[in-house]
Amino acid sequence: MRIYLLWIFLSFALVIQGCAYHSPTPIQAHQKSVELKQRYYHAKTISADGTVLAFTVYQPHLKVGQTAPLLLHTHGFGLSRMKRPELSLYGFLLPTGQVAKTAWKQVYWVISYDQRGHGNSQGKIRLADPDKEAQDVITIMNWAEKHLPQLAKNQNGVRTGMIGESYAGGVQYLASALDPRLQAIVPITTWYDLINSLAPNGVPKSNWIGFLNLIGDWWNWNKFDSELKQAYRETQQGELNVSSYHFLKTHQARWFCEHDQAPQADALIIQGFRDILFPFNEGAKAAECIKQARHKVHLIGVQGGHLQPLAQQSPSGQTPFWYIGKSVHCGDKQQYNLQDTILIWFDQKLKDQKSTMNLPELCVDHSPVNHLADLNPTTSYTLNRTWITATTTQAVFVPIHVAQQVTHITGAPRLSLNVEAKAESSDPVLFISVAVKSKETGKYVVLNEQTAPFNQGRKQIYDQITLDLADPNKSLQSIELPSINGELKQGDTLGLLINSESIYYQKFQQAKIEAWVSGEIILPKLWIDSH
Repeated sequence: MRIYLLWIFLSFALVIQGCAYHSPTPIQAHQKSVELKQRYYHAKTISADGTVLAFTVYQPHLKVGQTAPLLLHTHGFGLSRMKRPELSLYGFLLPTGQVAKTAWKQVYWVISYDQRGHGNSQGKIRLADPDKEAQDVITIMNWAEKHLPQLAKNQNGVRTGMIGESYAGGVQYLASALDPRLQAIVPITTWYDLINSLAPNGVPKSNWIGFLNLIGDWWNWNKFDSELKQAYRETQQGELNVSSYHFLKTHQARWFCEHDQAPQADALIIQGFRDILFPFNEGAKAAECIKQARHKVHLIGVQGGHLQPLAQQSPSGQTPFWYIGKSVHCGDKQQYNLQDTILIWFDQKLKDQKSTMNLPELCVDHSPVNHLADLNPTTSYTLNRTWITATTTQAVFVPIHVAQQVTHITGAPRLSLNVEAKAESSDPVLFISVAVKSKETGKYVVLNEQTAPFNQGRKQIYDQITLDLADPNKSLQSIELPSINGELKQGDTLGLLINSESIYYQKFQQAKIEAWVSGEIILPKLWIDSH
């Protein structure tokens, strides 16, 4: 608990630091190229709706006649920008800030900005509204073109890249869909489908949502927009409401992709398998959208991501709610340092530099997959009719497959489940995980600590709202489980672990579950270890 309090105190201490703001004069058309010294300063601008946005400009050392592209950096939810290259949370600890700081030293203009409702920026938090937060990205690029000399440009304007994790990732997809000046984006552990991330199959992730409300509307005191406050209150009732859906439906890449307005930038996406808030599925779907729009995309799968407060731990303990690690081992056993890989990739996209780095389309840590298609579910297994008697202290294991030799599995299974419950528990809420039962110990290990809620009634409401179904009985009969990445030893059994509660969700008042379950599950390819 001490590490949590220390981390929060440090964040608060850095947020409240004061700073002076500089007002550079606009560039004149006849202004000559000069040598520019490396420095940084704070500035402000006003968005289209009158909201004041605060940011820090990192000016690179530029020789006479030399130009540099622009890299935008912003922060995760509840945090604030990189005000200083050293004495700031991003300046000395968080990896996206480290990349931005290194890029500045390697001749990039860098702007790190406070999103509205955060830090020194004014306004209310709208949770990545394309008409607010995404337009703020455009406002920052407009300011840069007007005030920063010797910017690298192309036919669209300033050559711009963007990097950020979590909240700072979701806005990249939207801004890229709206403005072609964003050529290269690096969204890290963020969402493609915000609604399904927060309330999968219609069951809200109440613990994470409560934590986001704490740091969004209490830590940044009273910064939630009234519509966001209402959406939060509705989730406390245990299901997704129509008004919440209509408020959030455009705040996600999914909406833009489904309306022929996909992100226009090339993308390097980093997503985590232990991420409880935004599982690896989100990165895979975003990558498919960008690929179908005929832009270049790479997807890197790491172990980390968002960690449930007080329930999951990061390996080092430095960032208790989130981590991504320092490196990743692809299927060919080649190791990539994440920060170096991002910088090399930006150099390729924004400076046209050639590189010998041969990053595959898909790179998942310690997995043989290397193409997005490798993640697709391919093989169907029948789930034999099994009697479930679940209480708060019991879980039921339903076997699927016994490994005949060392086997690897990576991707998102698809599950169709039929629940025949007794009258007193006619529509139970089940929490389903993919688990491995060890042949040696007989114990179960939940792969990547992931679980998915299943409740037919809430699923019908969810599908009716999100798919605009007139008849709730036409609800989809299958769900996508969180992506998994794991290994089975010879003799291990892969199966489903079914429980009546989860640490990631509020406790539902329901009678002891007694039901027959059966159905079908489609698994991604099982890779046999050839070594």
